[in-house]
Formats: sequence, structure tokens, C-alpha cells
Amino acid sequence: MSTGRLVRAMTATALAAGLLTLAPAASAAPERPSVTAAAADASRADASAARTSVYIWATNVNVRHDGADADCVFHPSRASCPTVVATVSRTTAKGHCQRVGETIHDSGYSNRWWTLVELADGKIGWVSNIYIQGGEKIAGVPDCAW
Repeated sequence: MSTGRLVRAMTATALAAGLLTLAPAASAAPERPSVTAAAADASRADASAARTSVYIWATNVNVRHDGADADCVFHPSRASCPTVVATVSRTTAKGHCQRVGETIHDSGYSNRWWTLVELADGKIGWVSNIYIQGGEKIAGVPDCAW
């Protein structure tokens, strides 16, 4: 799924859930873009500006996504994001944003934060921050706005 399609899908999901609202304009203009179009444009601008390089240090890490499941968008987990779009090892990806999801326990560590990453081949999905270099939250990767 392309970055633009992912951002549009997530924005539409957030709008449908009533989580993303825009304040009414002070004066009505005759030709204003729809709320959905304005929100999508703002989200695309935020998404393109928010890409931070992250390093997935572990091997055989599943990159998960399920665009049809709102739970995957709002609470990443193995159950809500059952589709594995890629399995990666020791690689760099672009971090779009991060949010709290399922707590993952591995090798004596625990982490509840997940980062939405874009791989070099354009695939997009969630990776638990436990497998990304940088600690519980990854510096430079913003929290997801939706």
C-alpha cells in the first residue's frame, strides 16, 4: 500500500470514528474543500515531514499491517494486525509515527510502543519498538496524530 493511500485510509478511519475534527471557519467561503480533503492534505504533509530513519536491530522481525481493521490502526498488536507484510532483519526503515499498542516481552525486556515504518521496497506496517534501536520511545519519531 502506498504512503498516500495509507494516510488517506487512516485519516478516513479517524474521521469516521469521530477522533479527528476540524474547527469551523470564521466566515464561510463559497468554494471550500471538504473536511475529509483538508484533513487528508494536512495528514499527507505531516506524514511526509515526519519520516525519521530507524534501525530494526533484531532478526526475523514481523512487519504487521491490516488496513481493513481499525484496531490495527489505533492499537497495533499481533491480534489486530495479523497480516505480516514483511519479515526483516537488521535493516533501516523510515519511521512515520509511533503509538501505544500491545506490550511485547522478549529477552527480559518489555515495550508497549509500536512504530509505523516504511521499508525500502515501499511496504508499510507496524513494528514493536522492542526491536527498534533507541529505547521505549524512538527519538525523532512523532506520536501518531490519529
